[in-house]
Amino acid sequence: MSIPIRWRVTVLTPTLVGDGKRLAPIDYMVWKDQVNVLDQSLIFRRLAGTPRMDGYLAELSRAKRLDFKSWGGYAQSYAVRRIPLESAGLVALWESAKDEEIFIPTFHAGPQGKILPATAIKGALKTALLGAQVTVDQLASSRHQGSGKLLHGLRLGDGSPAGEEQYKVYYSRVAAPVKPGGAEVRWKSAPTFVECAAPGTVFSGRGSLDEDLANDLAAASGHSRQTLDRQRQFAATHRMSKLAQTLDAVAASDGCLLSIGWGGGFVSKSIATGPRLVAARAVLETVPGYRQALATAFAFPKSQRILHLGGEPGTVPGWVRLDYDRLG
Repeated sequence: MSIPIRWRVTVLTPTLVGDGKRLAPIDYMVWKDQVNVLDQSLIFRRLAGTPRMDGYLAELSRAKRLDFKSWGGYAQSYAVRRIPLESAGLVALWESAKDEEIFIPTFHAGPQGKILPATAIKGALKTALLGAQVTVDQLASSRHQGSGKLLHGLRLGDGSPAGEEQYKVYYSRVAAPVKPGGAEVRWKSAPTFVECAAPGTVFSGRGSLDEDLANDLAAASGHSRQTLDRQRQFAATHRMSKLAQTLDAVAASDGCLLSIGWGGGFVSKSIATGPRLVAARAVLETVPGYRQALATAFAFPKSQRILHLGGEPGTVPGWVRLDYDRLG
């Protein structure tokens, strides 16, 4: 029997569900601890027919980012959005970053504003539920037919927009151990600045749910907590106290926990974790990138994307809690 529901997703750690779009550094300016997104159409209309138009077009054609001394006033007068930085310390990091490092992925937006696509929730649920249902033996022998029917009785609409004040720009790096089992880490790849829904943001929408799926949601949450436990172990091993505190708070949350969106890495998108990784090893070793990682003495996967809070490793992206209320 299908029952109508109102679902809620509460953001527990900064979360980015994007649509592939990024803010280019000539489309915004950092001013007063915030990213001021310029309304370029309005700027062109205001400058049309004035001596400054040629100068502005020349700046856009040659510059990687706008010169604040010349055009900083536009950040005040012609900003269509103002996105706070997570902390004031990010200004210096942004100023010292390379031009190619300051393209900012943005949260998914519809005609009415930011939304949480239902596909992001259902995709995470299917992965977690498959992980909860498939045994190690089934994974090794590929005997898990019928997985396409997972959550067949769950129908969700997209989540309603959350206010613009719920979003911030965060600073992200990827950490990897220097030695197997050691506490020291090295920061891989370039830093990334990303727009995320901040903790406490709530998205809600309507849908329907078959009554017998309640136990499936609990099982999905159980698998997600295995991923969370791995991240908690990473924080403890590498002595990242703020990260450990954040993840402990997530683990203490009730309800169905899910890892969604950008930055969760391999463990949030795969059921091949823990004992299942041994069973899946033969398949993973056929993929060049995974084969190289599996050949090392490090735990797999060895890297973890981490958002910095107040200048130190503080959280991982994408943890949310899913709840629902019956409407009938």
